[in-house]
Amino acid sequence: MKIFYSLLLCFLCSVPLLAQNKKFQVNGDARGYLFAKRLDLDQNLDTITPKKSNYGHTLIDLGFSIFPNDNTEIISSFRIRNELGGFWGSGVSFNVRQLTLRGVAGGIVKYDLGDIDLKMTPYTMWNYQEEGTINEAEIFSLRRKVVHYDLFYNDNNTWRMQGGQVKFGVKIGKWIKGVDFSGFFTRQRPTDGITIPERVYGGGTITWRQNDNLSFAYNSVNLFDLTKTINDSARYSNNIHTFNVSYLHLIHDNFKVGFSGEAGRSNAQYINNINPIAPKERKEWFFDASLKAHWIQQKTTLKLGFRNVGADFLSPGAQTKRVDFSKFPGVYQQFTNAAIGRPVNLTDIINHNAQYSIKISDQLMAYHVAYDNITPYGLATPNRSGLYLNAEHSNSIKITRAFVNIARYQETRGMGTNQKKSFISIAGGANVNVNEFLSWERRLVFNIGVRHDITSRAGAAFEKVNFSSTLIDLGLSLNIIDKLDLLAGFKYFQANGNEFVIERNIFNEVQDFRSLSINFSETTTAFGLRYKFSEKNQLLANIQQHNINFRNNTGISYGIAQFNILYTLTF
Repeated sequence: MKIFYSLLLCFLCSVPLLAQNKKFQVNGDARGYLFAKRLDLDQNLDTITPKKSNYGHTLIDLGFSIFPNDNTEIISSFRIRNELGGFWGSGVSFNVRQLTLRGVAGGIVKYDLGDIDLKMTPYTMWNYQEEGTINEAEIFSLRRKVVHYDLFYNDNNTWRMQGGQVKFGVKIGKWIKGVDFSGFFTRQRPTDGITIPERVYGGGTITWRQNDNLSFAYNSVNLFDLTKTINDSARYSNNIHTFNVSYLHLIHDNFKVGFSGEAGRSNAQYINNINPIAPKERKEWFFDASLKAHWIQQKTTLKLGFRNVGADFLSPGAQTKRVDFSKFPGVYQQFTNAAIGRPVNLTDIINHNAQYSIKISDQLMAYHVAYDNITPYGLATPNRSGLYLNAEHSNSIKITRAFVNIARYQETRGMGTNQKKSFISIAGGANVNVNEFLSWERRLVFNIGVRHDITSRAGAAFEKVNFSSTLIDLGLSLNIIDKLDLLAGFKYFQANGNEFVIERNIFNEVQDFRSLSINFSETTTAFGLRYKFSEKNQLLANIQQHNINFRNNTGISYGIAQFNILYTLTF
């Protein structure tokens, strides 16, 4: 560690010299976070759990970009973190947050080595949004953005991985605009040299751009174990190959129409596995096709599509969930005198108390039936077939965004019965500049988001399913005086009915079904003040109350009150 600090000191001392040559840039983020929490639970149920907790930290991420030459960039980021309550270095940690080598070879091939951000398509590699948000209030989204920043999640649905990627394009002729190539190779798991083989993940895309309106692409992603990294010859392999097409045509100056689609298959193999229940391979296919209309001046888009994803479709890069619902949250993990594990709730997800994924998983992860029973693995959720309709309007003066999403799905294969489940999802929301309607000088923004899901299955009494859930997200932002805003947010979630949870083995095969009776509601209310020193520097103080109420003895009702102070700075 002393050597590391010495090297860093030498590195920082070289800053003035490098800056003079314009070969060095510095950027970063700083944060101070302090909270106090209180568990509200019937004293008769819990006499042993400490009801209050306090925590805080300060940190700074220092990012450096070095340009050794015109074609090369070295990117690094170092995090210094101090847990509040320590003295003279107690509680201080120092970590390397990012190391990336980036450049252009021969003026043609772009490459990245080290820490890289990757995504492809929603069915091959895609980092889907976690549960519990539908046009979320700003007071909640500010905290969620901090969580996403720490975990390298971003608005582009990328996964942070370690490895390398290359990109280059070729111009063919006047009738073909060009062909683009991209490829990546990452290390997902090192071997232990005994029983666990080394696992890697790689793939790429070839995109044929006929013109500005028409393009085709072939995508391939492969997760597999390397042979001979252990003496055992058993290994796992998963390959996904897809084709997609996109076409958009300008009818006249204000109207475009087009279509897009993606189709492909997955093939999971368990090679030389000695487990008697291990399948040799599992193959499945999918397709997704849609029509699109876009009114340019009105900034309105309408999309109608149909998708069919087979019951055995396996795509780890697209199906890995951000939140691991099989793990208990980080705060008040157990409560009551019986030390019962507390399941993750929606507020835990906002406040980074849940366990988040940092690597893709070859197994379909556990999910919370109440929070999303229709597309728990995003668009790549297996065993779904049906129509969807999306409409969106954006960037008008009074309504900055309004949207409606409707989907009607059915299982492609009955699970535990010949009867198939049906699913209906209706979601919508809007951001409204209330001050524009009232001709106020001060900014007043109201946002609303609503999602209602229904799951049903007919048949005999033992196989019937009747389950529904509703999420309502409300937010308010009022500019009181220059740079000072009043923020408020309210979340309401309600779920009621019965459902059967699929239990799978390590090979993603259905083993059993667990009956669930669900009847509970959650409310989260938050108020706060935000002072914006600048667009990149702000201070937020807020109070938040979360309550979860179980009915018919289906769970333990409790509440968590919280006071937060969050300071953020980007430079």
